[in-house]
Amino acid sequence: MTQTSFSFPDWIDEFVPDDEVFASAYESIPDAHRALLKTGIARLYDWYGPNKVDGSEVARHWASGLRSKTVTDLADFSILLFDDSLLSSARVLATLVPAIACGVRNVLAVRVDGKSPWPKSVLTGLELAGQELVAEMSETQARRLLGELRDSGTTGAVTVLGPKAASVQTAELQAASRLSFWRPRFTRTAAIWMEDESTFDLEALAFVHPDIAFSVFGMKVPLPMDNFSYEGDSFESFIEAIGDVVYVPADRIDQALAKARLVLGPGQEGCWLWPDLHPAHFQHHSISWTIGD
Repeated sequence: MTQTSFSFPDWIDEFVPDDEVFASAYESIPDAHRALLKTGIARLYDWYGPNKVDGSEVARHWASGLRSKTVTDLADFSILLFDDSLLSSARVLATLVPAIACGVRNVLAVRVDGKSPWPKSVLTGLELAGQELVAEMSETQARRLLGELRDSGTTGAVTVLGPKAASVQTAELQAASRLSFWRPRFTRTAAIWMEDESTFDLEALAFVHPDIAFSVFGMKVPLPMDNFSYEGDSFESFIEAIGDVVYVPADRIDQALAKARLVLGPGQEGCWLWPDLHPAHFQHHSISWTIGD
């Protein structure tokens, strides 16, 4: 196992937003909405950690005579790249918090090529998660950063949200053996089943996911924003409409799991999880094979 001394390049400091930007965003978010973000962060820590193991070595002697050793170390750094197409605090946190919970010590969140002001809920979520190092860069600057880190020989995990952020991920960078890239393949839609007017807190979902198109089925209730539409009270139509993400009462979860990749029940409005973002992404793996002693 290796222990590497690591720090991000000093030049990124000029791209870090002022503290006042974070403070202003935090103060603008009501307590109830901050509580939603805290719940989402807590659930992610439940799922991913906190990890207290820096690395491991597993040696095996096989019946065939093969000897193997698997060495696993935490990545030296993790970077979250996202762009201004992403307005959802919960989805940003679901990409950032796993790195922290898995034990990566050097974590950087970078908004790429932002043309609009930072979403206040995203800034507040980053602050609540304890993410101190945040930057805003152009695609060229972000690509320079990853190129320097690749050339340094350190190991890193890069998670990518949004099309402009994905453009930083060149074929040359993807070929770097010590960098691991991950990007979700999810549609920005979700279906909701309302048994009654209080099954889900639609106002909370509107705050957490202003960039998701929600299709509401079941009881007809007031809709909080234009990204919500009522689609009728047919449960069969609701099942047919299920894509990647669905919100259902607990007694309907099994039916929803047959179609959706992420199923969230009442009380989980502030939560999000990427089902295929695993702790292994934030680790570096080496394996040896040999014969005999």
